[in-house]
Amino acid sequence: MLLKKKDNKSINQINFMAILFAGLFAFISACLVIVNEYLEFQKEIKIIEESYIQTQQKSASTQLNLLYNITEYRYKQSQNLPKEQIYQKLKEDVTALMANTETQNYLFLERSSGQMLYRSSPITPAEETSKDIVVTKAFEPLGLILGSGVSTRSIEDVLAQKKKDYQDKIINFVLKIYMLTLFLYLVSTIEYRYVSDIMKREIRFIVYSFKKASQSYEFIDMEKIKFQEFEEIVTHANVMIEEIKSKNHALVELNSNLEMIVEQKTEELKRSVDFTQELLEKQDRFIKNAIHEINTPLSIILMNIDLYNLKYEKNPYLLKIEAAVKVLDNIYEDLAYVVKKDRVVYEKAMIDFSKFLTERVEYFEDVAEGNKLHIITDIKRDLFIVFNEIELQRICDNNLSNAIKYSYEKQPLHVKLYAEQESIVFEVQNSGEKIKAPDQLFNRYYREDEARGGFGLGLNIVKEICDANDVAITVLSDEAKTLFRYRFAKG
Repeated sequence: MLLKKKDNKSINQINFMAILFAGLFAFISACLVIVNEYLEFQKEIKIIEESYIQTQQKSASTQLNLLYNITEYRYKQSQNLPKEQIYQKLKEDVTALMANTETQNYLFLERSSGQMLYRSSPITPAEETSKDIVVTKAFEPLGLILGSGVSTRSIEDVLAQKKKDYQDKIINFVLKIYMLTLFLYLVSTIEYRYVSDIMKREIRFIVYSFKKASQSYEFIDMEKIKFQEFEEIVTHANVMIEEIKSKNHALVELNSNLEMIVEQKTEELKRSVDFTQELLEKQDRFIKNAIHEINTPLSIILMNIDLYNLKYEKNPYLLKIEAAVKVLDNIYEDLAYVVKKDRVVYEKAMIDFSKFLTERVEYFEDVAEGNKLHIITDIKRDLFIVFNEIELQRICDNNLSNAIKYSYEKQPLHVKLYAEQESIVFEVQNSGEKIKAPDQLFNRYYREDEARGGFGLGLNIVKEICDANDVAITVLSDEAKTLFRYRFAKG
């Protein structure tokens, strides 16, 4: 776990951890040996205690049998005498027996009624412990209970001495173990320091040689390396230095050739960029001039149509011309916006959206009539927004123009403007074919129906304006109708 705490370790750290592990291992081993010795001592104590008890039980049984034989003999010799005299003689026999016998046992004579007649030991029955060994046997002819007992107090002294001997042994053993551990620890430390010093010197030499080789491609001296593992590293390093040296030479030649190629390609690219820039500038001038030139005849045509309508009744042919001109005018406005949008700042102002939308609907009524359509409006009054008028016109005109372009004939177009909570909602709905690709609808140059003309710029312009002004767009389309909904923030 210690080695995993850090990715990079020095030799000193590794040596320190190795020595620490060695000391820890020696300490744990000594503890295990001490625990094992303690368990063995406990077994030995138990065996001594059991053996002592068995011996004393056997001795008490032997003494009891001897007492029984003496009592039986005395009874046969003195059966004509009164019991009290026999008891007296038995006491004398037992006293003489105990005086001539070296034993820790004691003998006693007791009446069947419980009266103690004789006891060879000064220990009274009350002084007996639960651990004392006592065996008894009845002698019915004399109405006696014969007994032999042994006190186990002496075993405690024996066990206490054993424990003392064990403690002395353990202390001596621990001292020897730790002295040996300390000796091994010191030897290991000295050995590790010696080996690590040699390794560090060689590693420093290898690192120095690598730094030197990176500048002069000089090989590392193998004769100064003593460890076999480091010799393998140095061998591979020398091979690598040789390969790098040869590749560096090839790279220098390649770089010299590459610089020439890059200079040539840079010159060609510069000429190509200059040519492209010139084409773009010419294209830009052409578009500007074309837009300017288109604007003049469109304005003249519309002005003359208005003058004609004021002087004469509406001409159906002229109505179609006016519708077509207004469609061209919407396309012209889209192109003009695309050309100017990156160079012109469209300032915002407070706009009466209700009045503005009403005017744009009136502008496209002739276009709708020319396409055999009519517009139904539901425009709430006095709805204001903060917006740029040119950008708002692009949103309104493109939606009205597309609704007219993609609607079935003789079907109404619905234009709505209403307030909803904190928003102003602008909706344009027509009856036409279902939109085929809603996900591509706002892409530049995309057209649902190639046959209906146009450049595919209108809805892309609308999307860019709405995204820049946080206007939410919703498109709903099915086989019956198509609805475009725009949600503006209230002014």
